[in-house]
Amino acid sequence: MGERDEITHFVRGTLGCGCPDAVFDSIVVEPVVQAAGGLPALQLLIGSRLLIQLVVPPRDAAAAGWIERLAAAGRAARDRHGYNRFRLVVVTSPGQALPAGLDERFVRLAGTDERIHLHVVAQDHLPEALSRPLAAVSSAVGTTVRTEAK
Repeated sequence: MGERDEITHFVRGTLGCGCPDAVFDSIVVEPVVQAAGGLPALQLLIGSRLLIQLVVPPRDAAAAGWIERLAAAGRAARDRHGYNRFRLVVVTSPGQALPAGLDERFVRLAGTDERIHLHVVAQDHLPEALSRPLAAVSSAVGTTVRTEAK
């Protein structure tokens, strides 16, 4: 299975996206550092309609408010660029406990906005096409990868 197929399967199967096939003709994967949260993330733009950011949660308590900052920045980017949805994916390591109240904190920020979603995904459920770049971006922001349909 190629990178494009791996990403499409992850977005549809794991995240539950019901986007039409044509949306997946263009997939852009790029590292970003959120100015608002200061956390490196792996960003996917699917067909100029769906914005997804994958992030490894911080391990230190000093990073309070990181989920709110990332969600607010993602929603702002979605609105600014006219994307249909924003999905924030928190990627956990085996045995890693999430901060208490993560869902509630996200819901408080999202309110009734049905076009913003939080997903918690175990590292071993990421396809290789995303786990490698996410690992690289967690240590240093790298280069942009484009996957276009031929």
